[in-house]
Amino acid sequence: MTKTADGSEVYWDGDHYDAFNQPYEDDLAFYLAEARKARGPVLELACGTGRLTIPLKKKGIDITGLDYAAPMLARARAKAAVAGVKIDFKAGDARNFRLGRKFKLIFIAFNSMQHFGRRPELEGFFRSVRAHLAPGGRFIFDVFSPDPRYLTRDPEEMLPVAYYDAPGGGGKVLVNETYSYDKMAQTSRIVWHYRSEKTGKTVKKSLNLRCFFPEELQALLHYNGFRALRRYGDFKRRPFGEASMKQVVVCAPVL
Repeated sequence: MTKTADGSEVYWDGDHYDAFNQPYEDDLAFYLAEARKARGPVLELACGTGRLTIPLKKKGIDITGLDYAAPMLARARAKAAVAGVKIDFKAGDARNFRLGRKFKLIFIAFNSMQHFGRRPELEGFFRSVRAHLAPGGRFIFDVFSPDPRYLTRDPEEMLPVAYYDAPGGGGKVLVNETYSYDKMAQTSRIVWHYRSEKTGKTVKKSLNLRCFFPEELQALLHYNGFRALRRYGDFKRRPFGEASMKQVVVCAPVL
């Protein structure tokens, strides 16, 4: 069973992960535009199965991917081989990594920064990012914007979140979700229930996401040596506001 540092288990299988998330590509055009604007090497942290890394490389971006979960990296390398691109996928912990080179753009997408819940983890993460940014480089991340109405969901309520073809055949997989909010840890604790329609068996996997409220996030950047250059509410670059579901932040280190 593969976990992240916060105990999340949903990265247990790269094939299932891709099948679950296959329709999602809302962020690709945004990160491609930012990578082109960087005019230099790019590092994707928590690159997973290469959902963004591979298409960016196919567009001519000099990109490196780093991830913690072995099943995700195995899937990424296999997909890159099929796509006919060579990408340096590295196994590593985004909270403390040393790659021996610098990048014009570093980004962490798809809410992955929300796996870092404690202050020392976040300090190590920001410190590692700063150490790998080239002069004039940018750091970009996206996270949810917490909605208090969602945080008060009934923990017994089970809602469907995905329905997909099982990798390698074997019928459909229905994924239901239960959710509870840990006020002390400021963390959403989610369990995904993967039910095979063919066998009737259910596999449960955890997903823990630290919630970053907008002003808290600004303070975290400030006290870790970054400033927000732009803050968007979605990947279409609409300004961040009260109705925004996302916080998409373009940052630079404070010199």
